[in-house]
Amino acid sequence: MKGKKKRRDPEYALHVFHHEDERTGKTSVAFLVRTVKDFTSFNYEILLDAAIDGRTIRLKILGLRTTPLIMPGIGPARGMKEFGNLSGSYLLTVFKPDGDTNEFRLDVDASRITLEGIPPKPFILVYGGQVPLPQL
Repeated sequence: MKGKKKRRDPEYALHVFHHEDERTGKTSVAFLVRTVKDFTSFNYEILLDAAIDGRTIRLKILGLRTTPLIMPGIGPARGMKEFGNLSGSYLLTVFKPDGDTNEFRLDVDASRITLEGIPPKPFILVYGGQVPLPQL
């Protein structure tokens, strides 16, 4: 008799929001991935690979690494990618290093961003709002 698979809590959170670059004034759509749990030793960075192919956006979590300065810090690991000129509906697929995927529908217009389609057992939670960005 097979035992039940233990339900795992989501490991990541994804925030998708309009972001204006302070230097250039250009607006883009930012994809900020952070860990749900905080780290207590160092500030870690999430390595991300991202690509757009037509109406499909792929966001791949490659792993974690320490920040170049290896400064002590408490908080979640973070990684961010930005895309300019997004408008309309997209299929957003997020990949974990072990091959698991979560898919969402992303709708982007000039004033707001919405995400729909929560998988039954997500490894990533999605939010359509900005979070404070870390000071680099």
